[in-house]
Amino acid sequence: MLEQMVANGALEQAEYESLIKSTIKLDLSIPVDLYPDYVTYVHQELKNLVASSEGLDNSLQSTDVTIRKNAEAELDKKVKKLLNSGVTIHTVLDTKLQTQSKTAVQSKIGVNDIEGALVVIQHHTHELVSLIGGKD
Repeated sequence: MLEQMVANGALEQAEYESLIKSTIKLDLSIPVDLYPDYVTYVHQELKNLVASSEGLDNSLQSTDVTIRKNAEAELDKKVKKLLNSGVTIHTVLDTKLQTQSKTAVQSKIGVNDIEGALVVIQHHTHELVSLIGGKD
């Protein structure tokens, strides 16, 4: 891309040389979450799927606090390992609709102590395309 910019006169050769020698540093330690309500739901669904596939359902519902806490720790470890493995999670989030939904909830509820939620499911596909869990 930079070579094309030089060839088209949009970038000087000296700038090109400087740019290709520069180091790009990405800080992935602080994730940017543009749609936290939807992402929280997807993350919980992932945890439920992992718990079910790993046979942790009963332990997670145990009345024994120690068993439950151990199962929660094991589940968190497995989910973290899965997420760090590079797995890709595909959703049907409609970002435009999600933004409109958030604006609608915030505008209708106002600044008082009332909370609200909005869920949009595509009727013909039964897919969750938007989810707002409150005004924050």
